[in-house]
Amino acid sequence: MVATERARELKLKKIKVPTSLSQAAYEALKESLMRMELSKLPNDGKLDERELAQRLGISRTPLREAIHRLVSEGFLRVVPRKGIYVVRRSKKEIVEILLVRAALEGMAARLSTRHLTDSDIQKMRDLFAPFDPATVKDQSLRYSDANIRFHEMVINLSQCEKLIALASNLFDQMRWVRFRAAAFYDRHPTTLLEHRSIIDALEARDPDAAERRMRSHIEGLANYVEEHVEIP
Repeated sequence: MVATERARELKLKKIKVPTSLSQAAYEALKESLMRMELSKLPNDGKLDERELAQRLGISRTPLREAIHRLVSEGFLRVVPRKGIYVVRRSKKEIVEILLVRAALEGMAARLSTRHLTDSDIQKMRDLFAPFDPATVKDQSLRYSDANIRFHEMVINLSQCEKLIALASNLFDQMRWVRFRAAAFYDRHPTTLLEHRSIIDALEARDPDAAERRMRSHIEGLANYVEEHVEIP
């Protein structure tokens, strides 16, 4: 009886479904945006909220919650009395994102030298082991995936939560841009060598070299975008 009374005194919250409808909608919309799969949009990039709700099989309330998150992350924008639009990044904005990324990921590389293990270094080397500068452009999709995993690994190894949150959002923005700018692939041979050089500095636990090489790597991409890339 005493045990029963104590159990009644416990303040327990109802168990919720691990993934809410708004979270599922957010993930589906974001992935579609990242891969530019919402390709049947009009030229102004306007989204049809009713159609999206139907396609996702949900009501408009969780959809609006998902849209609000994507607005806060910079993927969508709401124009009062007009609707919801996909954000189009200008070349200037992309260069600015890259320059901020260079600073943040440079610091991530510096901090990661305190925490990474020999196993982490081997995983980084394994990511790029299948690629050669002479043929890497023929393996663009696989190389792009390795590139993403490498940068995310360095960011997470910094073990700095604020940096991880800031850098991850910027990295998502660049993933999105890459699907629209095929000319990025021309830099694959160069970036492959740069990645290996960064790993060398990380393996040596040299924070100055790791930060300098990571910053130079991303700033080089910013310069390339400014000079050579046309953003559709």
